[in-house]
Amino acid sequence: SNFSLKKAFPMFILYFVLTAIITTVSLHMGVSSNVFLPIKELSKFLIIMAMAAIGLNSNVIYLIKTGGKPLLVGASCWCGITLVSLLMQHVMGIW
Repeated sequence: SNFSLKKAFPMFILYFVLTAIITTVSLHMGVSSNVFLPIKELSKFLIIMAMAAIGLNSNVIYLIKTGGKPLLVGASCWCGITLVSLLMQHVMGIW
């Protein structure tokens, strides 16, 4: 009965959008992209650490007991993300 948008909405999405807007506007105003290189390297490191933490926190015994369904879902998601990423690179002319 007490619904709070702040509790229901993942704040990292808002921060991601705000960061993208700030970066885009800054680059459009003439700020060198070299300014963002340290932040870019830090973000790569933090993503790697988050993925490692998720992997270390996963219950491998549960995956073995439940069989291939979770692994199939994970592989399907991985394939879908890969295809969308490659498609976007092709559409944008990067690849």
